[in-house]
Amino acid sequence: MTQTAQAPLPGLHDPALRGLTSAEAMARAAAGLTNRDGGRIRTDADVIRANVLTFFNVILGSLILALLAIGEFKDGFFVGIVVIANVLVATLQELKATRTLRELRALTAPQVTVVRDGVEIEIPAEDVVQGDLVHLKKGDQVVADGPIVAREAEIDESLLTGESESVKRRPGDELRSGSFCTAGDCYYVAEKVGMEAYAMRLTADARQLVKRLTPLQIRFKRILRVLLTATGVLAAALLVQYTMNDRGLADALKATTATVTTVVPTGLLLGMTVAFAVGAVRVSRAGAIVQDINAVEALNYVDVICLDKTGTITANRMTLREVRWVPGAEGYVGWLGAFAAASREESKTAEALAEALGNTTNLARPTGSVPFNSERRWSAVRLEKDGEVRTFVLGAPETVLPRCANGAELEEAYREAAEHGLRGVIFAEAERLPGADEDPGTLRALALLTLADELRPEVRNAFAMMEQLGIEPKIISGDNPETVRALLAQLGIRLKGGVVAGPQLEPLEGEAFLRAVEEHSVFGRVTPALKARIVNALKENGHFVAMVGDGANDVQALRTADVAVAMASGTSMTRAVAGIVLLNDSFLALIRGAKEATAVLGNAARLSKLFIAKSLYAYLIIVATNMLGLDFPFLPRHGSLTALLTLGIPAVFISISVPPPDAGRDFTRNVLRWALPASVALAVAAILVHLLTEGLLRRDIAEARTLVSLTMGITGLFFMVEVLGFQGASWRSLTRPVLTSVLGILLVAGFLVTIYTPRLRAFFDFTEVHTGDWVIVLTAVAGALIGQYLLSRYWQQVLDFLTAKPGKQEQLRGRAI
Repeated sequence: MTQTAQAPLPGLHDPALRGLTSAEAMARAAAGLTNRDGGRIRTDADVIRANVLTFFNVILGSLILALLAIGEFKDGFFVGIVVIANVLVATLQELKATRTLRELRALTAPQVTVVRDGVEIEIPAEDVVQGDLVHLKKGDQVVADGPIVAREAEIDESLLTGESESVKRRPGDELRSGSFCTAGDCYYVAEKVGMEAYAMRLTADARQLVKRLTPLQIRFKRILRVLLTATGVLAAALLVQYTMNDRGLADALKATTATVTTVVPTGLLLGMTVAFAVGAVRVSRAGAIVQDINAVEALNYVDVICLDKTGTITANRMTLREVRWVPGAEGYVGWLGAFAAASREESKTAEALAEALGNTTNLARPTGSVPFNSERRWSAVRLEKDGEVRTFVLGAPETVLPRCANGAELEEAYREAAEHGLRGVIFAEAERLPGADEDPGTLRALALLTLADELRPEVRNAFAMMEQLGIEPKIISGDNPETVRALLAQLGIRLKGGVVAGPQLEPLEGEAFLRAVEEHSVFGRVTPALKARIVNALKENGHFVAMVGDGANDVQALRTADVAVAMASGTSMTRAVAGIVLLNDSFLALIRGAKEATAVLGNAARLSKLFIAKSLYAYLIIVATNMLGLDFPFLPRHGSLTALLTLGIPAVFISISVPPPDAGRDFTRNVLRWALPASVALAVAAILVHLLTEGLLRRDIAEARTLVSLTMGITGLFFMVEVLGFQGASWRSLTRPVLTSVLGILLVAGFLVTIYTPRLRAFFDFTEVHTGDWVIVLTAVAGALIGQYLLSRYWQQVLDFLTAKPGKQEQLRGRAI
């Protein structure tokens, strides 16, 4: 433990305030009463275990081991590639996120001044023990909870509460970890350390990974569950049938493995991950860090965005709007400039005044001052120039104007400014410099200075975009709700809901709370827990919610939201739990993200058409050939090659391309309306090829599998060209159709190279293909394409025929009995 010794403790002679002894501190550290974070954080082993030991991977892994055990190394190799690729992508992504969270620290102060053995020393924040006497100075962070025992300090608790004003704390008052000292200094006892401290409790969940599933992923989980169940039943039936027919364990395992790997769309999840990653890269170019690639696609569904005021709508800075002088007082402009320059370090208000008025100073020299604090609500400076001494006071109108004989002259102007969401301070002259605890006496008002919170320039456009997209904004702030509404009014923004304060909302329960959250648009004086409760209520009301925040008081709400967005200037814990971090605190990236989300969903739809069609036709082929008493139609290596050429390589091009605008619209219906006809048409064609080759022509099963694989592969490539190149294409631009057709030709060439290269043909267990074989294959391909076109075009008529839907003349009439 590194310690830096300081001078003996001055001004504290009470033995009770001499702090712990070194021996006491060591004993408490040994007992675990330190300021270290003892929360459970996922290790790399936890992440790897969670991604490797899934139900699907365990089944495939078992089949791979069985194939290797019986000497089927080629099939085991191809199945293993599929499993390893999926595991690697998911594991690496989660490892990166978990390691980021592991580095998160709720407390950012590297060194703390404590009193031990009656001497002040500096130690790391995590080495503070329970009972330590901590000296908190200006700029220091409170690192443990406990009461002040000596002196006074101004404390900024905005990161915890959202309140933008600092508060004064005296002996007996409780300090909470995570806040900062902005003025003065004090001594406090660290009563609650480590996981007992407020900041640690507030952000304990922030150090655990949040896994948010988007609606698209939820749909796929359901589809995958159905396919896994159906595949499991079919695989079990095949295994039993092959065993009972004495077909051999090797054939049974190969059939079972081929069924699982071909029917389950394992590559679809990988393709979607790539599509999401490409979308994340595009969003990042607009000025954001996408930490959770799912967040980009999730923006498609957001219909409510919750925003914090401080640091989100406002830039956490103030600007001087106007100086309204009392008639005849304009000559004090140089003294006001000198006052602003002398007090610029005291508060954000003083900093704004110094920035605006610093160049008007008359260069008067400060000879005494009383700093601002939130209790007395004024500050004073005595200035001297060329022997002339004057004293001025700057403070809140409610405090200063009643002490001014001419205060009425500025009261109406202040009321008008307040109605427009502006802050006002009064510049007045005093007879003498008052003491810190004294009344400033009778004053003479000189000017009203109005200041405005600096609003982010992109906020107006962001609200306009939300209105255009049908997204409702909800403002959740720790500030006064009327102030928030006035700020929005400055931008010309009118929200449809009402305004409510946290103390009014918090007692409500059940339906009353849900209704109040739905009816209001501005929520003020809200605690961190209530923020999260509001977000959760919006979700219960059926909304898909995004939350934008920057402080520790936003962490709980960010974790609760469906999409978490943080400002880059926010705290480390806020950034760590967010899916999207806005660089330069700009909404532009969020706007771009909403646009990119449409492209991600469109590419996911195009991928889904191909992969789901492949799963369905493979399932139909396996079931039909089994029912017809034919041998299993293909091997695992056949399915792997077909999937690589018709799905794997095209998926890369789909993921990096820009889809047509409506590609993702009406997702499920759009995908199934194409995938079902395509799968049925191809399945019928492949089954006929298999039946003709093995059943009628009495040719070897290896020849039948070769022709079936060629039929599946070439038809699948035609489907790929249609989905990627022609759907949504315009004759005004033939670039996409032409390039996709070229890609299809190259991939067909890949099939031909495999078939006509002896070593490759032997490796994949194909047979030689002759002219007559190509006639069978190409006829089947043409039939599949025609069938897909007819079924897609006349699917409703086909469905009506199959369900015997009565025609217009056949519909029953009269009274139903």
